[in-house]
Amino acid sequence: METFKNYCLTRLAALRESGALSLAYALLAEALFLGYLGFAALFTVEMLLPTFITARLSLAKFFFILFLLSFALTGLGRFLDMSFEWKINKKSPALWLGLCWMLGILLVSLYKFPPLTIPVIIAGFFFTGFLFWNILFGEGE
Repeated sequence: METFKNYCLTRLAALRESGALSLAYALLAEALFLGYLGFAALFTVEMLLPTFITARLSLAKFFFILFLLSFALTGLGRFLDMSFEWKINKKSPALWLGLCWMLGILLVSLYKFPPLTIPVIIAGFFFTGFLFWNILFGEGE
């Protein structure tokens, strides 16, 4: 077992020195960006036309694959000592477009709920988002 581990580490070190792993990291990051963008588009279509997508494709499997590839990207980035910085510009059109998309999906999904439970669900949704925001973008508190 130790021989196999040493063999793998020497092969990974050789790939890191040749730059192949850096190229794989960059390509995987781009593929994940496109994958998450495609997932958002498919999810939007699924919200507007129920079972239009899920009759042909499982969104849960697609998201699970994206999630596993995200962990692979994180591990590869740590191995290469590389990462993309999370710089959020609050005036970015992409951020506002994402927030409007999120609000639209939330409103469409809450259409048939009782009126008194809608504020509770929205408050819980934004509280969870706030917690994730602080976990991901917190300045090292």
